[in-house]
Formats: sequence, C-alpha cells, structure tokens
Amino acid sequence: MKVMEAVLRAIRDTLSWDVVKVSLMVSVPLALLWFGIAYVLWQPVSGITAMVIGWIPFSILKANGAFLIGGFVWFQVVLITYAMFVAVFNNLIFRYVPDQKFESFSIVLLLLVSLGWTLFAFLNWDMVFSEVSKVLTWFPFQTLQEGVALMLAALFFYNLFIVSLALVVLMVRKPFLHKLLERDYPEVRLTDDVKKRKFFSVALRDVVIFFVLMTLFFPLFFVPFINMGIQILLWAWLIRESYFLSVASLYGSEEEIKELKKHNFVIWGIAFTASMLNLIPVVNILSPFFALIIFFHWIMLNRPLLPVPVKEEAQK
Repeated sequence: MKVMEAVLRAIRDTLSWDVVKVSLMVSVPLALLWFGIAYVLWQPVSGITAMVIGWIPFSILKANGAFLIGGFVWFQVVLITYAMFVAVFNNLIFRYVPDQKFESFSIVLLLLVSLGWTLFAFLNWDMVFSEVSKVLTWFPFQTLQEGVALMLAALFFYNLFIVSLALVVLMVRKPFLHKLLERDYPEVRLTDDVKKRKFFSVALRDVVIFFVLMTLFFPLFFVPFINMGIQILLWAWLIRESYFLSVASLYGSEEEIKELKKHNFVIWGIAFTASMLNLIPVVNILSPFFALIIFFHWIMLNRPLLPVPVKEEAQK
C-alpha cells in the first residue's frame, strides 16, 4: 500500500508545472544536442546497423517488423479508447469519482483498457500478424533491411539521450525534491550522515554496464515481445540503484538506507514502472523525474516505520 500511495502522489507531483518546467529545461537542450550529433553521425552509424542487419534471416526481420508495427497500433488504440471513454462518460466520472481517487480511477481504467486490447491481440494474433505481414511483403528485402537498420540507429541515439537525461536529472534533483519535502513532510530534517555517498559514481558504473548488456543482448532485440522487455529492463537497471541512493542520501541515515535496501523487489518495481514511460515519445522526458519522486515519497512514507538506529536508542 505504501508503494501504491507513493506512485499516486508521484503522478500528481510529476504532472505539476514546477516539475514539467524543470523537465523541459533539461530535456529540450539535450534533445537538440543529440539531434545534432545524430545528424552528423547518422551515415556511419546506420551503415554499421545495416551491416549487422544483413546477417539476420528475412523471416526474423519480417516478424520483428510486424511486431513493432502491431505494437505501435496497439498503443494508439489503447490511448484512443481511453480518451473516448473519458470524453463520453466525463460527466458521470466527475460526478461519482472523488477528486482524491481520480488518479487511482485513471490508472485502473487505463490498465483495464490495455488488458482488454492485449487479450484481443493475443486471441487474434494470427489475424493481426497476417494483416501486418501483408503490408511488410509489399517491400523488397533491401527496403525492409534499410528500414530496420534506420530504426536500430535511431534506437541507439535514443538510448544515448535517455542515459544523458538520467545523469543530468541526478544533478538537478535537489530543488524540486526540497519543495516537495517542505510541502508534504515539513517535520523531516536533512541528514548529514551520507552527504558524501558517491551515488554518481554508481550511476556511471551502471551506464557502462547498460551499454555492455545492450551489446550482449543485441541478438534478442530481434525477438518479438522479448526485445521490449529487455529494453525496459535495461532502463530500469540504469536508474535502480543510483536513483534510490540519490534520494536516500538526502533524507536518510546510513541505518535507514540499509533497512530500505532490503526491499530490493520494491526498488526494482519502482525503476521498472518509471522506465516504461520511456516507450512513449515526449512523455519520456518525465520518466527520470517520475522515478525520483516515487523513490522520494516511498522513502518518506517508510521512514517512520524504520527501526530506531542503535546509536539513537543508546542515547535515549
């Protein structure tokens, strides 16, 4: 329950103008920078990906393309269905759903819509795959090969943007987190116990591991369904430990951090949930802020439940 409450509070705070403003100030210059670098390096990078694509059998290439197109259509259908439902029944929703429960209602509704269309696609996958494959067979092998090569080159630069954004957000986390602290947890005082914890070195270590794992798992990026799961898992790995430590080092003692780190499943779940936003263009700029704010609320909500440190207990 503490995790769900933290997520709901984080949704509200992430969509606030203060956080959106900071995310735009950070992400827009970074996006322009990587667009420029991609423009300069596009030919050599796409040439390398095209060479690698040449080693992939056409059937696998076509299946992966069908999955990507089908996934894109599924995503659009889910959003359209959700928007139409809210538009048609908005009077009933705002009349009978309390304001404090609107976030929970929205999440449940979106999950139900997603589940419904997922079940439809699963039960009718042969039909969906057949129709999408017909579109792909209109292209000769060379054209499809070039298309997938360009997609992989774009994915490479997109990951560079995601990684750089995650690192920059770590450096600008204090201002908006302190505002949340003053508003929601005025009784909490900053700690000096772990000011010198080198969480940024942890982040740099995870960046190196991130790209090493991407290279090792590259063949699996051509396996439908598995490719998306691996990409989200790698994004979660990128922020899991460094983002948790970056927040905990501001507001928790060494003893509290050790106690919270025992909840490794929750930490992974928070990182995985926030990383899923990276699949949505534009919304992805909020993903690292969303992760930080979830960790912030989860840590704040659990601090009163932590055992009293031995030193403090001895003093009492």
